[in-house]
Amino acid sequence: MKIMTRAAAFATICLSLWTVEPARADMPCATPDDLALRHISLPIARLAIEHDKTLVVLTLGGAHTAGEDMDSRSATYPALLETSLAAALSPAIVTVVNGAVSNATALDIPPKLPGLIEKTGARLVIWAPGGRDVALRLDPEEFRAAVAAGIAAARRAGADLILLDTTFVPSPTRMALIGPYRDRLRQAAADSRIPFLARHDMMLRWSKDGTLNLQAREPAEQVQVARQLFACVAQSLAVPIAAALR
Repeated sequence: MKIMTRAAAFATICLSLWTVEPARADMPCATPDDLALRHISLPIARLAIEHDKTLVVLTLGGAHTAGEDMDSRSATYPALLETSLAAALSPAIVTVVNGAVSNATALDIPPKLPGLIEKTGARLVIWAPGGRDVALRLDPEEFRAAVAAGIAAARRAGADLILLDTTFVPSPTRMALIGPYRDRLRQAAADSRIPFLARHDMMLRWSKDGTLNLQAREPAEQVQVARQLFACVAQSLAVPIAAALR
């Protein structure tokens, strides 16, 4: 029962990510040195900045799409990422589009990706596969093949890609299920030399050092944790992306 209670509490935090008030990007959050993305190469996105002075970033993944109202959208990590990148890459114009596909597994993304890239004009895609695949118990090898197909589809469509690791959930049972998918996701990134942000390991580290209380029970604290988590993820992406595009 204790494990289920922890998982339910974290699920509440995740749901609140899409309904909280605008998050602040200045909340304290140190990206662990050994987990930070460094010296990544984003050649297509860099050309867009240099030649067109614009960049569209497409984010994919997660169980929920962005909120319908402006306040909800401004609380998401894509919105915070847009704010950070726009400031870092000024005077270039940066737009981050949340293209979450409802109830999609990794198998669903590769055929949809070219159309999404064409529609948005994205030159950088940030994809976080795995959540729905774990829930449906997709075969891990099928998952790995689907991620590899998504990487190839992004390249053919003319966009760079960053893979975002699965979230950490404070439940041993859930973690046992996620493990094989995380292994395949990391393998696919390494095989294709794609930048891979170890969000899961970062969240685990932040949970252990007290940066994030992922087992918060009080609604007000859950909202605060949700807001800080978004700020942390956005910061951990914005710093290496900006460095690669300057």
